[in-house]
Amino acid sequence: MEMMNETLRHLTDLYRRAGKQNSYVYSGFLSPAEQAAFLAAPPRGTVAYAFEGGAPAAERRILIFGSENDFGYPPEPPIAVLAVRPASAKFAETLSHRDYLGAILGLGIERELVGDIIVREKSAYVLCLEQIADYICANLTEVRRTAVRVTAGTGPVPDLAPVLKEEHLNVASERLDAVIAAFCGLARGKAEELFTAERVFVNSLPEKRGDRRLKEGDVFSVRGFGKGIYGGIAKETKKGRYYVSVQRYE
Repeated sequence: MEMMNETLRHLTDLYRRAGKQNSYVYSGFLSPAEQAAFLAAPPRGTVAYAFEGGAPAAERRILIFGSENDFGYPPEPPIAVLAVRPASAKFAETLSHRDYLGAILGLGIERELVGDIIVREKSAYVLCLEQIADYICANLTEVRRTAVRVTAGTGPVPDLAPVLKEEHLNVASERLDAVIAAFCGLARGKAEELFTAERVFVNSLPEKRGDRRLKEGDVFSVRGFGKGIYGGIAKETKKGRYYVSVQRYE
């Protein structure tokens, strides 16, 4: 709790600095819980703020303090995109998000400097603050036992767009706990434990209410089970249940 309060005090200081300097100020990458805490008690003032993660549906995002209406010019979020590829595809292992993150943090880099890591087959894209990009490019040479090369991306990177697979889930209602249970292949009671453990997120923010009803376009995720985009009711069964459409992130 004290660490969260310290984060909120720091974000308030950044907000005030933006207004005082009349220029943009950017935070480090924030976890979904930190984003939710900020939104629950935002600082008072007239300067606008917005989140940006550097990729569609990014969970870890920076806060941009200021807007074009405030300062007369658009923001330039200091987010770099790094491509991490095996030095030799023939000898490359299949690596997970945890493998990439562990290798990066093993370089002594603080977590707030690194955003989402998007794994694509035997490569990955790392979103990070520009200030640390050159250091990662120069020093990240191995992930687990696979030798890698890191390059900075320039311009749009198509691979950051999510890969989705449509599924139809049989549920009793559009309640979040019902959809989560079907999405994760769990009994309703087991799914409820995920909320208690704070493993459920909707639109990148923690969600503790299982009775919340999802809306079309909501992005939900469950740590350890994956992420999906809710598409609404596709069909009602004769027994009063529903098939709902979900785009599952692969």
